[in-house]
Amino acid sequence: MAEKEYFIDDRVIIPDWVKNMTSEERWAEIRRLEAEAREEKRRILESMKKDNT
Repeated sequence: MAEKEYFIDDRVIIPDWVKNMTSEERWAEIRRLEAEAREEKRRILESMKKDNT
């Protein structure tokens, strides 16, 4: 079987609303998204724990 080559495409389009944010606004949004991700991870882990019992 031949090996496949994978390339990472790092081209990203940053929306204007993000470009127009101040540094403080960007950091606030990052903190909000990180908190949202932590809560979602906690919810998923709890759901998995309930399924295993």
